[in-house]
Amino acid sequence: MRSGHELFEVIGDLARQEGLETATALPLSEAGDDRLRQWLAMGHAAGMDWIGRYAEARIDPASAFAPYVSVVSVLVPHALDAPDPSPRIGNIARYALGDDYHEVLKAKLHRILDRLRELEPELQGRALVDTAPLLEKVAAARSGLGWQGKHTNLIREGKGSWFLLGEILIDRDLPSGSPAKDRCGICDACITACPTGAIVGPYQLDARLCISYLTIEERGPIPTKLRPLIGHRIFGCDDCQEVCPWNRFAADTPLEELRARPGLRDRSLREWMQLDLESWRATFRRSPVKRPKYEGFLRNVAVALGNSGDPLAIDTLRAVRGRVSPLVQEHIDWAIDRLTRGQLGQSPST
Repeated sequence: MRSGHELFEVIGDLARQEGLETATALPLSEAGDDRLRQWLAMGHAAGMDWIGRYAEARIDPASAFAPYVSVVSVLVPHALDAPDPSPRIGNIARYALGDDYHEVLKAKLHRILDRLRELEPELQGRALVDTAPLLEKVAAARSGLGWQGKHTNLIREGKGSWFLLGEILIDRDLPSGSPAKDRCGICDACITACPTGAIVGPYQLDARLCISYLTIEERGPIPTKLRPLIGHRIFGCDDCQEVCPWNRFAADTPLEELRARPGLRDRSLREWMQLDLESWRATFRRSPVKRPKYEGFLRNVAVALGNSGDPLAIDTLRAVRGRVSPLVQEHIDWAIDRLTRGQLGQSPST
């Protein structure tokens, strides 16, 4: 049986063979964070009830994930393609421009585990990619992979924050890394840049105000007062990372599967609004953009059209109104009213 140091070296080699940039390890007993209780009590999880439902597992992962004792964190950069600045083009968050990273990373982690089991037949392991109650950014930060910035995303010195995380849990003790030093300093660019003020303080995110939450996880109506602030974002928001000075060092993804798909960065909002269900499914096959479902996607596009200032969008919205759900219809009505007021020279509705 290999020692923990030897096994960790093997894991690092296998990760690099899969195109993953690095690997760090941490005892599972150190991967929890009791501050989650306060965050939940403040209502900052919004409608993500599953976070509270499995809060104890996130606070005490060593008990929740027995017999595993170590967590290995890996990362890979995602696409860096900048969005089109036109308010009439739909803006999709950079990480979602390629294939679904959950599927891509998990397949790689499973291959690493398969190889480890060939070398160590009795080893037990589990692959995670944002699919289990583990505070992955806490684990990554405490193992030395980076530090959590004031926007709460993980940042790596000299690398930035444009990357994706995955984990392997194993039942062996591994050498633990040391926490990275927080190098945000006095910078508060991310806090200032957030369109909705969702970063309510350094290292504090209120999901109820976050555009990523509203356009991806929220299943109901988007609060009316926040709709004008969403701009032309139809899936996610990158503003807090776009202004981070550490991202001037970021490198594009080495994985072809995560590179931006053609046609996702330059399609007009009116084109997105006219997608029927089958076309939407085909366009976003194996894509994270499926997360809000078809109804949520059209809801987002309707809001963005309302913010576009495009007078031609009114006819597009009216044409599709009869074939969409009441939820989408309500957002279409809001968008038409906002665009009509703009045409008449009135103050757009909020």
